[in-house]
Amino acid sequence: MTYIELINNFWFLDEDWQFTCCETRLYFYLLKTANRLGWVDSWTRSDTKVASDVGVSVNSMKTARNRLVQAGLIAFKAGGNGQRDKTKYQVICEFRCQNLIPKVPPNLEPNPIPNLEPKVQPYNKTKNKTKNNNNSGELFPPEEKPNKKKSAKAEFIPPTLDQVKAYFEEKLPDWERQAEIFFYHFDSLGWRNANGAKIERWDSKANLWIMDEQAKQYQHGKQSENSCGGNKPSDIGTTAGKLKAVEL
Repeated sequence: MTYIELINNFWFLDEDWQFTCCETRLYFYLLKTANRLGWVDSWTRSDTKVASDVGVSVNSMKTARNRLVQAGLIAFKAGGNGQRDKTKYQVICEFRCQNLIPKVPPNLEPNPIPNLEPKVQPYNKTKNKTKNNNNSGELFPPEEKPNKKKSAKAEFIPPTLDQVKAYFEEKLPDWERQAEIFFYHFDSLGWRNANGAKIERWDSKANLWIMDEQAKQYQHGKQSENSCGGNKPSDIGTTAGKLKAVEL
């Protein structure tokens, strides 16, 4: 008999015994107490406590208790008349009451569907930090190219006058004078261009300077040539003068 079977058995007996409300309430109170105590074989309660919990007088409780014993539902052993003397109660069942807690039979049927879900590995911060994040979707991600270090720009060192003269030597007719002009011009500017930007290579600047001077000197020489050619007397005028002198 299970807990439900004990209840059903009470209502089955009720058809013949016609239990009163007090008897019904007392039985279910004792049944609830046995269940709360884990279905021990017996327990004790004072008559005053039981009567108070059921909500009837002590005499009415004792009358209902005796009738439940006659129906074979409970058994009790009365204590003394004092409040400390408690009555021992027992719910009658065909086996030990602790067996009233149903046991779930083990499932002996094998599971035909295996568990194919992958086992989730615990998150490892140290391990995951060493892995490269591959979001490209490729099976074999391309190897990362090492970052090329940018070569540091060489610091500009202003030339000396002797270095400038050595660079200008024999490249212009007045190379020594032009070398001095070039040096003192850019030295006064702090070796910067007209826009304020620092000069990175002075030799490149010197080469442009030399080319400009060569172009200026070539143009100046050409103009001088044309000027001298315009003032020269023509041969026709000279010959005519000579002929005139002969005629005289």
